[in-house]
Amino acid sequence: MARTRVALTIGSSDSGGGAGIQGDIKAMASVGCYAATVLVGVTAQNTTGVTGRFTVPVDFVVAQLDTVLADIGVDAVKVGMTWSAAHVEVVAQKLSTAGVPVVVDPVMVTAAGASLAGDDIVGEVRRRLFPVATVMTPNRAEAELLTGIPGAPPRELAERLVALGARAAVVTCGGADGGEWFADGAGAFAVPRPGHRTGAEHGAGCAHSALVTALLAHGLSTRDAVVRATELAADGVRDGLVTVGRGVHPVDLLALGHRSPPV
Repeated sequence: MARTRVALTIGSSDSGGGAGIQGDIKAMASVGCYAATVLVGVTAQNTTGVTGRFTVPVDFVVAQLDTVLADIGVDAVKVGMTWSAAHVEVVAQKLSTAGVPVVVDPVMVTAAGASLAGDDIVGEVRRRLFPVATVMTPNRAEAELLTGIPGAPPRELAERLVALGARAAVVTCGGADGGEWFADGAGAFAVPRPGHRTGAEHGAGCAHSALVTALLAHGLSTRDAVVRATELAADGVRDGLVTVGRGVHPVDLLALGHRSPPV
């Protein structure tokens, strides 16, 4: 049996199951990766928005991370929503010596438009997570927060993220007619993404970054992982679960909408 690739996702729970840790597990599994998890927070969330949040204490975040690394080991890591400057600091410190690709998806705004970032987060992400990031994957609103350039075109945002210290960045614009812009030290280019008007975009951003992480765990280059993840995330929107929820419906990367019950 070939060695099973392991991807670790550090982030928060989505009680609605479409995004966050739950969405990451599905995305990673869809490309043959075993998903380990470290929770930094829990949300009361559904397809219409976030109604509550609970922060996991920093020492317990460290305990989860140390326990996973000591036994299972990982081939790549995704950092999703980080809840405070203290969380950012300990996660960045641990990952600085991990020796594996790190994808930073600085979750600050949900697909339903809810803000998830505390005021102390932006500076700490720039200061501590940019240096350990193999690739940053913010949406456009998050890229504007991180760069301090509201209204800038996606290419400029991606290039600015690299100038601020990330080795590579892809800015996801969302929506049926949106696109992605990738930048690294060698240049910048638009990433093709099919547009699908299904109303099933909940978790698309989380899925994209989780797919990038899992593909890096399989050994793809950063550029190839981003391009392939963009295609697969678009497929998840195309096949989204439009009967689930009354708001922004969840993506489907596991073909759940096409499966028959086991007999």
